[in-house]
Amino acid sequence: MRLALCAVLALAACAPSADGENAILAIGDSIMAWNGGQGIPEVAGEVLGRPVTDASQSLAQVTNPSATAGALGFDITRQFGGSGWDWVILTGGGNDIRDDCATPRAAATRDGLIGPDLRGDIPSLIARIRQTGARVLFIGYYDGADASPTGFTPCQPEFTIMNERFTRLAAADPGVEFLDAGDVIDPSDIGLYAGDLVHPSPRGSALIGRAVAARIQAVEAAQ
Repeated sequence: MRLALCAVLALAACAPSADGENAILAIGDSIMAWNGGQGIPEVAGEVLGRPVTDASQSLAQVTNPSATAGALGFDITRQFGGSGWDWVILTGGGNDIRDDCATPRAAATRDGLIGPDLRGDIPSLIARIRQTGARVLFIGYYDGADASPTGFTPCQPEFTIMNERFTRLAAADPGVEFLDAGDVIDPSDIGLYAGDLVHPSPRGSALIGRAVAARIQAVEAAQ
């Protein structure tokens, strides 16, 4: 189930509520939102046989400086609301750092998202989610297609550093999982990418969605 945007006049953030037992919430940016009903959360929910609410939004930032944009779903931190979720799966950070990649500002922006001490906007959001009792699965970005550079190609070194930090963050909390989407997206296979060579194709989303489901199943089987 994908949420509609909040009414412009209301200027209040969407706050999805859990839809049944074992419900999953997806929040994040266009990597999560791409492909609609064939997106990552929808595939994961189908494999798991669980209700999934998809509150992700293309162009969303972890922290959007515009209150209006944030109220309309373009702030990932504000996409999360309420309790009762079994799992929250999320992506984020690319739109926050894109304009700073390969500039002197890159390190500060990256560290503001997740620093070497594992503090930052994303760990703070994850901590807030964990306080509700939900488990968290964070999906790290895969590399762009080998076929051609894109606007995010300069960000790949930053994403590599961030993914290493997310790995350490997850190791410190048994309720947090990190899934590197680069483990399932082969940059030499152009068929896994949308036409812009940034977002996943339906086949790419399906691979990530199935990997998400498999990780959730593995965690729960080990309990």
